[in-house]
Amino acid sequence: MKKFGYVLIIVSFFLLGFSFSTKVFSEESIEMKVIKGGSGHNMIKVYGPSNLEKIYVEIFHKENDLLAGIHADYYILEKLNGSERNVFLINTKYFRNRKNVTFKIFPGSAREEVFQLSDLEEIFVEDGQPNIMEQINGVNIMSFNIHHGKNRLGFYTLDQIGKLITDHQIDIVGLQEVDKYVVRSKFEDQVKKIANETAMYYAFAPNMRLAGAEYGNAILSKYPIESYQNVRLPGFRERRGLLMSKIHVGDKSVNFLVTHLGLTKEEKQNQFNVLKQYVEYLGERTILVGDFNSRPDHEGILGLKNFLVDAAADSEGYHQHTYDGIVIKSRIDYIFVSPDMKAIDYKVIESDISDHLPLMASIEI
Repeated sequence: MKKFGYVLIIVSFFLLGFSFSTKVFSEESIEMKVIKGGSGHNMIKVYGPSNLEKIYVEIFHKENDLLAGIHADYYILEKLNGSERNVFLINTKYFRNRKNVTFKIFPGSAREEVFQLSDLEEIFVEDGQPNIMEQINGVNIMSFNIHHGKNRLGFYTLDQIGKLITDHQIDIVGLQEVDKYVVRSKFEDQVKKIANETAMYYAFAPNMRLAGAEYGNAILSKYPIESYQNVRLPGFRERRGLLMSKIHVGDKSVNFLVTHLGLTKEEKQNQFNVLKQYVEYLGERTILVGDFNSRPDHEGILGLKNFLVDAAADSEGYHQHTYDGIVIKSRIDYIFVSPDMKAIDYKVIESDISDHLPLMASIEI
């Protein structure tokens, strides 16, 4: 009985210590910085602790004129001064060229933090020098939901994906439903395996983790991937993400994004809003691919077309289905490009590798 009492005391101290450390960490100060891009597109970064998953921001002009109230529950994980921080992005379109701007941030607690735009540190981000200086005017792009390497009947088909990419001379691929160390896919690191088979660079962004197993989106590229980051998209069912990368294609820098959106109307509406914010910020030389779980007449798809061009527009493959279910067949996978780029030779590839069909397009950059 005495031994049980000692154990209870130790456990109590542990729990108290854990609660205390959690409270202190959650009260970590908020930081804000202005990020100025070389192309003239600016964003505000709000840095919070890694356990802060949503914030509310009010933006005022001259302290009393409310310009916007923003609920942000999507963020990027970055390292700042040696520690991991969740970073929320605020578009400068809410206050445009106004100077006397105040931000009030409510980080999920009773407190608020106030910042003045004029006091924020400015960080200038340049595109950098390309790793390969040859001039390249076009690339072959593919988007493919690989269904964790299984076809409609459940047979394992991962070994066929590398050959598919090579046979069609693809330069950059966006993959969805990619497994890493998962039982159902033989504990394979799927994107690494495909990358080895195709001699391509790769990036993997898990949106779900469980006991060492991971599941998410991936990028394969013939050209060097200079940087990438994963944005967690808002949702209340399966976790979803937007994998964003910067790839040097010859003497040019291209923004290549891949995503896999949710199934319900509400979460897709929120997720499309996030996509629009990022593509508007990135501007030129942006390619967005993925499984949007939305038909061409969906309001989210139509909204994206205010910023991007559907690679299938004016092609014979516009109405071709990309989800190849046994009963239901529909077009829900897309390749979008910014208006400064031109998509040619779009097509959906007939295949039985997955329950989705791979789609590709040649892009003039």
